[in-house]
Amino acid sequence: MLSFFSFILVALVLAGGAYWYWRQKVDGELAEGAAIEWAHLQKHEPELLDGYDETSFAALYKRVNNPRFPGYALATLATFLVSLPITMALLTASVWAADKIGLLPAPVEVVRYVQLGEAQDGAKPWQCGVECQLYVAEAFSGFYFFFGVMVIWLLIVTFFTRRYHKRRPGYLRDEIMRERG
Repeated sequence: MLSFFSFILVALVLAGGAYWYWRQKVDGELAEGAAIEWAHLQKHEPELLDGYDETSFAALYKRVNNPRFPGYALATLATFLVSLPITMALLTASVWAADKIGLLPAPVEVVRYVQLGEAQDGAKPWQCGVECQLYVAEAFSGFYFFFGVMVIWLLIVTFFTRRYHKRRPGYLRDEIMRERG
């Protein structure tokens, strides 16, 4: 398990490095685009740019035209991967606590009600050996962990999706008007 998380961490660091490299190229292109747009608006609509200097306009241009999705996707993935060991620890603790206070059925009770195989021809759980019963009980315990991880994943995705859409800028002209107040 440690090797798996180490591999994932290395892949995440490599993805972060690739994102940083891509981000540098995009920032250069945005600075070039801001200079071109500044010159165009100075020539054709100077009244729109009243109260702006080239630096503040470049910052506004970058905020409006910045591709935001790759950063949010990387942040979502990183949050999920970093939170996975914590999620597993919390799920293990909650299953242990639920077992101690009697909320979870004992593995023997679970196995007793499971039909193995087809309805007519299947073996009754008490007819199979102890190893078979342990495998059935283990399969039921995986249910809690699978859906627990899915719930955490959905909460993380929901958080970043809401943040992504809440911070979405408008068009350049609209943002200029909005900043003027």
